[in-house]
Amino acid sequence: MTAKSNKLEVDDISVWRGDNLLLNEVSFSLSPGEVLQVQGANGSGKTTLLRIVCGLGIADEGLVSWCGNPIEKNRDQFHEDLLYLGHKPGIKPALSAIENLRIFTLLDGQATSPGTDANIETALDELSLLSKAHLPCGALSAGQQRRVALARLVLQAARLWVLDEPLTSLDKSGLALVEQRMADHVRQGGSVLLTTHAPINIDGVKVGTLAL
Repeated sequence: MTAKSNKLEVDDISVWRGDNLLLNEVSFSLSPGEVLQVQGANGSGKTTLLRIVCGLGIADEGLVSWCGNPIEKNRDQFHEDLLYLGHKPGIKPALSAIENLRIFTLLDGQATSPGTDANIETALDELSLLSKAHLPCGALSAGQQRRVALARLVLQAARLWVLDEPLTSLDKSGLALVEQRMADHVRQGGSVLLTTHAPINIDGVKVGTLAL
């Protein structure tokens, strides 16, 4: 698949919640090498939009396409190309960082191998968590739990990143790590769709905005 075809297109997405029109004909496109930040007040539909883009929610009207095909007709390829991180870390507190990331690796469609744990340890080291790798995640701080989830940005080779508040609970060094990972990703032809209340500065990359 060529980089040119790796384009996300969202056309006229509308969502009703009872009598309330939550999203009204939202449209945008995202091409390789681009970052788009979805902005809006709490309750404006940011998370709902991201879940619809990932195929985890259903719009009342509109269409989401990847590589020129509706995602429901191209689901396997789309999920192979997608990395989605929700607002919550999504980790099991009774399991260690390594155990949680083994599960994520399987869910992301990657087969485990004798080198899987070595790759996970490399990712945790990059996120400054290697010394906590075997502790139950319930014993980690909120920021450390967030870093465990963000290790997937190192482990999974996905073209499209959809990130819901990825900077939540991170300290200054954590923010810098995530911004650097996003910069590296888009320079390699990836694309990022994200929500965040924190200002972001991705060196050398223009961040577009979509206001809801």
